[in-house]
Amino acid sequence: MTAPQTHVQDADAFPGSRDNMKLLRIIFVFLVLGCSTITAQQGIGFVSPNTRDNLKLIEAIRGMDSQEELKLLSRAKSLGCVIKRKIGTTEALGSWSDGAEPSVLIRVSANESAIRYLVSRLGHDANQKAVVYFYPRARGRAKLYIINHIRGFNLRQIGAVLEDSGIAFRTLVPAKHGTIVYIIDTENSLRLKVLEASRKFNLPATSQTGNAALIGDDSSRDKGQAAFAQEIKNYELKHPKLPPPCEGKQ
Repeated sequence: MTAPQTHVQDADAFPGSRDNMKLLRIIFVFLVLGCSTITAQQGIGFVSPNTRDNLKLIEAIRGMDSQEELKLLSRAKSLGCVIKRKIGTTEALGSWSDGAEPSVLIRVSANESAIRYLVSRLGHDANQKAVVYFYPRARGRAKLYIINHIRGFNLRQIGAVLEDSGIAFRTLVPAKHGTIVYIIDTENSLRLKVLEASRKFNLPATSQTGNAALIGDDSSRDKGQAAFAQEIKNYELKHPKLPPPCEGKQ
């Protein structure tokens, strides 16, 4: 882990009084953003079971308890037998500027090619247009930001705060101790916006450097499915005789 750095000039991104307590809080957030908190080499991915357009937020939230969501959660775990890794799954809510949908957060300690294969296979099985993943790597060009344990805000309010901060795409994961926000920044351009959002929640944000990509095509289900098929083919050519999914063994 590289030593965190602070940049006092970046405090100009936060208007208001400059009393010592606020300055200390800003510096603390900067320190946390310089540190890695995700388990080393543990990649994550997001895949949705939803194939409907223009869902309302309440419909997306209800979809987190749907049969399609449960089926995708089970399917993801079953692929652990294929890549020979334990796969963790969590219900999630994909949220963006003008919509939302139920989603599944996938966590696995595997190499990047296996993670690409995993999310592509799930995207193919769930008839999706696109999926996204993040893989930790010291020299990667992307960032993963996490704001942990947000309390006192419902899912709609959290989405509004992130939207007002300029974060158009985010994933919300309800948890026992508060909602967790995941932001995959594929272009490494959202740091100040994440800082602004974390200040509004009065919580620190953590970050990790790595590789990230959207696999598929948001504009076309057919193109997305073709992209998944190619990813699956490429991996299986390099890894012949993969074992079957462990259905019924989870």
